[in-house]
Amino acid sequence: MQKIFIIGVAAAALFAGQASAQALQISYPGDASMDCAAIATEGARMDQLMADANAQASKANGSAQGASVASSVAMQGLMRTGVLGRVPGAGMFANNMVSMAKQRADQAQVQAQQTIQTATTRKALLAGLYSGKSCDAVPAAPAAPTQPVAPTGF
Repeated sequence: MQKIFIIGVAAAALFAGQASAQALQISYPGDASMDCAAIATEGARMDQLMADANAQASKANGSAQGASVASSVAMQGLMRTGVLGRVPGAGMFANNMVSMAKQRADQAQVQAQQTIQTATTRKALLAGLYSGKSCDAVPAAPAAPTQPVAPTGF
């Protein structure tokens, strides 16, 4: 019984995730004062945030699937050895672990979608700033220096 408890605690610790991401906003007070390079850098950061959010959602879904497979294998082992009948609640414990992993995967998916939506909106705002500051415009060629006109002898 103690081994099952230890395995349960280890599994819970394995699948526990921390939400340490800072809250992303669509706009910040200093956005209007950014130069073209800063706007481009921030746009690239938004692309990276979207990629990270997709990866995090995929990882959470993989963890949920892994927990489901592990639970199935464990249940088969417990049934074949007869432990399932001797340890009350073992099946329910395994099912609860799978359920919690699926809930975390769903939460990660929702969080990823929110991050992607906010980053997409922020990137559109940055595109407007970039365009409004004429960052795409080709710099004007410098005016040709004028030569002083020498008087022609009348």
